[in-house]
Amino acid sequence: MKQFSIRQQVAWLTLIPLFIMAASLESFFLHGRFSDLDQNLLERGKSIARQLAVSGEYGVFSNNQVFLQNIVNGVLLQPDVRGVVVLNSSSETLVEAGAFSRSPKNAFTEASLAASDYLVGQTNLEQTAVGEDANLLTPVRSNKESVWIYQPIVPEQIALDDLTSKKPAATQKIGAVIVEMSKHRIEEAKTRMLRVTVAVTSLLLGLFFYLIYLGSRSITYPIGKLSDAVQAISRGNLATRISLQTHVSELNTLAQGLNEMTAELQQEHLTLQQRIEEATQALRVKKEEAEHASHDKSHFLAVASHDLRQPLHALGLYVAELQRKVSNAEQRHLVDQAERSIEALSTLLNALLDISKLDAGAVIPQLQTCAVDAMLGRIAADYQMLASVKDIRLIVRPCTGYVTSDPLLLERILANLVSNAIRYTYQNGSVMVACRRRGHFLRIEVRDNGVGISKTDQGNIFREFFQLAQPQLDTGKGLGLGLAIVDRLVKLLGYRIELRSAPGKGSVFALEVPITPNSGRPSMTAEQVSADLNQEVEKLPLAGKRLLIIDDDAAVLSGTAGILTSWGCCCPAQPAF
Repeated sequence: MKQFSIRQQVAWLTLIPLFIMAASLESFFLHGRFSDLDQNLLERGKSIARQLAVSGEYGVFSNNQVFLQNIVNGVLLQPDVRGVVVLNSSSETLVEAGAFSRSPKNAFTEASLAASDYLVGQTNLEQTAVGEDANLLTPVRSNKESVWIYQPIVPEQIALDDLTSKKPAATQKIGAVIVEMSKHRIEEAKTRMLRVTVAVTSLLLGLFFYLIYLGSRSITYPIGKLSDAVQAISRGNLATRISLQTHVSELNTLAQGLNEMTAELQQEHLTLQQRIEEATQALRVKKEEAEHASHDKSHFLAVASHDLRQPLHALGLYVAELQRKVSNAEQRHLVDQAERSIEALSTLLNALLDISKLDAGAVIPQLQTCAVDAMLGRIAADYQMLASVKDIRLIVRPCTGYVTSDPLLLERILANLVSNAIRYTYQNGSVMVACRRRGHFLRIEVRDNGVGISKTDQGNIFREFFQLAQPQLDTGKGLGLGLAIVDRLVKLLGYRIELRSAPGKGSVFALEVPITPNSGRPSMTAEQVSADLNQEVEKLPLAGKRLLIIDDDAAVLSGTAGILTSWGCCCPAQPAF
């Protein structure tokens, strides 16, 4: 819907009634004036016709055409007289003068008139028509150009005896006079009058419009300034003030109230902004303190990770040696329970320490060329037994590609994803690890047909200690740190992990790793060398071998020496100082 300004609305509301009133009054007065002009012309024509009928009575009676011609010529000198004709009693033309627009006798004897003709008046003279002229319709006819006046010539009778009670007998007409009056002059007068009236009305309307414009400006201009000020305030410019000089007291009061309100808003805004800055500064200090505390905690755990793992490692060695020495079934059951508790504690401690090291920035990626096939083979070997226990089919598709990454960190990522997939897959389900090339990247996907993850939980699964509520799967399903470690390792390596999942339809975790530009076989890593050395060592018999064990922890040193001694080795343990 089109909107109008206040000035436009005031102008329309004022000018429309004024225009309607001016047009109505102008039409009324013009119509009256035009009617007066027409009536004056008609009355003047009737007067001329009556005078001619009276003055020409003798000429008609005596058939003195010269006398009648002089009278008619004198009548033609009157304004607007176009033609004059004098008829005898037989309606024959005695004298005719002027230029008639049509036959004057036909104007009063035709049975049907032209469509433009109309009756403009009639008198009781029609009753005097007798004989041949008895069929005359009216003494006056008119069209757009002229007016015809028919005036019978009736001789005057003088009563000789005023005392007689008899009325004089009706006298027959002895002739008639027809006068044609031209409307040309009064039509020109009407046109001039109409033009002058329209011009004067237009001038007055223009003057009124200008006066309305000046009057409305005293209202619309202050309102416009108020509107601009309100818009500036809505944009946040609270320093806006309004200065008005108007004679409208209501607008002055409104401007003053708006200035006071803006000043209060500005003061409140400054106070609120100061409070926000103070609260922000306090939060910044608290945040920095929390970050320092978290960093100190992570740094402490990262530095002390070796010291924290040593007692637990020693405890494991002692339990392993104790398990070898006990033979009673009840005692062996207790030892097995202790071993499982140690494994759970070790898993939790290792995960916490790994996260702390990652948060503290103590882990630095060592990028090198990695064989994806060997890495996936180790993951398959490590988790095949766990999948078989849960009757889950673990499928690892072979891949012959090479990528550039940290082999230990990448393998830890994939191992955690596979472990998580097995943990949340139903019995008789399947977990698959597959690879595909995408440009310069190798996309490694871990798929399962397990419980799936809802949209709500997908944003939380990478948080610490978050677990899906699926107690029917596995009561010992973990601590909720595996995906948290995956998230930190992925960010550390600069990769991006993608998740697609739906409840009841399984999940897909995808990781894109850059492919090694060099297609040659990578050099053997330290991990592979260590694995080969371990295989060679396992082939050699340990019985009778003399081994030297050096460690800075007495408990670990003693536990390790006990285990190796049980294997037939001679181990003189020496503490390291």
